[in-house]
Amino acid sequence: MTATLAQIETSTRLLADEVEAWLAQITPAAPANPLPASPVPAPERGFDIAALVAAGLAEVERNERATAAAQQYARPTLLDRITRRHLRPAHLASVHIRRAAAVLATAGWCRGELTDTSGRHCILGALQAVAAEADTALRSHVHIRAAMTDPAPYARPSDAYLARLDAEARACGLDPADVRRRHDIAVANNIGQLTVGAVLELLERAAAIAESAGD
Repeated sequence: MTATLAQIETSTRLLADEVEAWLAQITPAAPANPLPASPVPAPERGFDIAALVAAGLAEVERNERATAAAQQYARPTLLDRITRRHLRPAHLASVHIRRAAAVLATAGWCRGELTDTSGRHCILGALQAVAAEADTALRSHVHIRAAMTDPAPYARPSDAYLARLDAEARACGLDPADVRRRHDIAVANNIGQLTVGAVLELLERAAAIAESAGD
């Protein structure tokens, strides 16, 4: 049975809470009375200020480039404006993902919440903020997960945890595989991606994968 869009939205909210609870569980607690930090000796040759500044400027440029590209891809054409097709729910996953990227590029990116009080979104929150057919949203999750090719630099859930997610998904009439994909996307958003530029580049890779598949 294919889940309705309302079911996907509700389960996404629950999944966001679930991911935050899991992250809190695996994050080591700070000691009750932390000891004073030990002085860190300065490196023998000091810091390479020029290299640090260059790296920071490169990251700013990367973020600006990815933001401009995301906004450009989702900008409606003249034909879109005439036919108003850009206002219809997305049918193709590549369109859905790029519209979500434009939302992130415009409203901002956040962690730990679908949408924060400033109106910024996480990846799943941006996907949810863009109108799309239910099957399209499911395919978008598939393509984004496929674009996450780098080994995860964080702890993976236990088999028991994933089994419980699967059971809860089946009880709600949802596809357990899609719930797992959204879980991976949420964790990657919260602790796997470091900047909005990296997030937007991930979404563009996913959109390109969808496009190459005719979606």
